[in-house]
Amino acid sequence: MQTSADQNTGKHGRRSRAPLWMALLGLGCLLSGVHQPAHAQTLPWSIKGSTAADIKTMPVEQFIVGSDKTEFGALRFIGGIMLSGGSEFGGFSGLIVTEDGNGLLAVSDVGQWFSAEINRENGGISGLQNTVIGPIRDANGDAMNKGRKWYADAEGLAWSDGQVIMSFERQSGKVRTADLAKKGFLAPASILPESKPLNSIKGNRGIEAIAIPPVGSAFDNSLIAIGERILSSGHHSGWVLTGDKSRRFKIRRRGDFDITDADFLPNGDLLILERRFSLSLGSAMRIRRISAADFTPERLATGIILDGLDLMTADLTHQIDNMEGMAVRIAPDGTPIILLISDDNLNFFQRTLLLEFALRPEEFGVIPLPRPAVANLPRG
Repeated sequence: MQTSADQNTGKHGRRSRAPLWMALLGLGCLLSGVHQPAHAQTLPWSIKGSTAADIKTMPVEQFIVGSDKTEFGALRFIGGIMLSGGSEFGGFSGLIVTEDGNGLLAVSDVGQWFSAEINRENGGISGLQNTVIGPIRDANGDAMNKGRKWYADAEGLAWSDGQVIMSFERQSGKVRTADLAKKGFLAPASILPESKPLNSIKGNRGIEAIAIPPVGSAFDNSLIAIGERILSSGHHSGWVLTGDKSRRFKIRRRGDFDITDADFLPNGDLLILERRFSLSLGSAMRIRRISAADFTPERLATGIILDGLDLMTADLTHQIDNMEGMAVRIAPDGTPIILLISDDNLNFFQRTLLLEFALRPEEFGVIPLPRPAVANLPRG
């Protein structure tokens, strides 16, 4: 998902692994500081229509268990937590984080909103408070999830001018918007007219990632949508949606990875979160960075296959699971901070992880300017 949400301007962005994790969960909750004193927090979205959720957390202090290593490729591991809740908690695929890093909004592939305020110690995530959930509602105001996942298989998430923008894999309306700033979780999700070219996509490998380019970038005032595994000549497919116009582009597929989320850096570089699973190789995640110099109308017109640099690759020797959601914010010193969330598929043997990384300045090349306000999407 993707863009961060600026709480001041309103214009931005499980079950534990058994049996060992269950044995450690009680101790972890004490260490995590779940119920720390409330800090002043004003979220840019309303939580009207939500229900309090009893969420337990356990700290993830090392990205490799038993190792104090913090630098992984171009990223520095800040910390994270493991979340657990009730039987319907989990399955998160889209993510938004406030610019100050103290609030998050996630969406699940079983049609649920999840909002929380983030507690921090020494800059890292120590726990959550004011955790709430609620159903995503359709254009009529009814809960989209009618007992079956494919009725509300939400995947991508972005924020623009008080509205959330969501992508869905199976619905006829692939991209929808809801006025969470005013109506909260009661807001109906209306189909975004710009997404009409995507409605012919079928199956469960559909639009997994959406992102809004920063103001002043090559695709200012557009919406970027990328498929999980919609292949063209063996490469991933994405779309630039601008009003009633659409432009298709390709991203090179490497190593049998699928695309699960995307977000922009302030300079227009596009970050791609990827996930791989195979019985022989196990699970892995990768973050790629596609240069803004390549992601332009002129370059796409040449038929370029976008590729980019690998910022980090991690496998099951690291603290990962099925990593599906990503949100980028910019710290006060200009450092890009990346927040990731995993989709446990409501599976007892998987975990919901919330992990945070900083993009190392020496790898970024230059300290970027603060993120500008995004364009006033949606328009329909």
